Amino acid sequence: MTLAIVHLLPELLGTYGDRGNVEIASWRLKQRGIAHEVITVGVWDKVPTSADLYFLGGGEDDAQIAAREILEQDAALQKALNNGGHIFAVCAGFQLLGASFPASRKRTITGLGILPIETLATSPRSVGEILSQPTISVATLTGFENHGGQTRFLEELQPLGRVLRGVGNGLHSNVDGVVTDQIIATYMHGPAFARNPELADWVLARKVGELAPLSAPIFNELHAERVASN
Repeated sequence: MTLAIVHLLPELLGTYGDRGNVEIASWRLKQRGIAHEVITVGVWDKVPTSADLYFLGGGEDDAQIAAREILEQDAALQKALNNGGHIFAVCAGFQLLGASFPASRKRTITGLGILPIETLATSPRSVGEILSQPTISVATLTGFENHGGQTRFLEELQPLGRVLRGVGNGLHSNVDGVVTDQIIATYMHGPAFARNPELADWVLARKVGELAPLSAPIFNELHAERVASN
């Protein structure tokens, strides 16, 4: 079995380096010898509906709207979920999965309606480091947030983390992101998987099962050299 990873619309949703999440996921699978392929879906490509893991990144208002228009065609992401696919979404990708999100010129844009959330325009903009205590079994989560909207749950949902520093979803919720059976979403840039390798493995394990821990020989070698030099 070859795990199929889909990187969605990097031309539109790639402003903050979130493509690094795809690269980190691929690297961590490769180190364990797990067969996989990365499928990059551009603006003119058809979105596959039978892949295993889909990545959505961050982007500016007009790019986010364009991404929504592409992804709503044929309800591709909903079909992917129906076929057992999982989604990891960051910032704009998180917002467009909901019922609505704000845009410039005081516009409110209808989202994909996959998650029972909505995002509202707020001021000031949420910019800076974010630190949260995860609701899943991984280490403390860290990232960088940069978003003008804040997100609220329309139904009872599990957040990804409880904010210790920063804004996260905002609207006085003191939480960041969301966790469902098939979706993990967050406001953490960084990229999130680079800054939180345990989160990367947790997301991957939901599709491939328990993962063996990775050794870090390069860091061990660097440490040994540093000790020897002292």
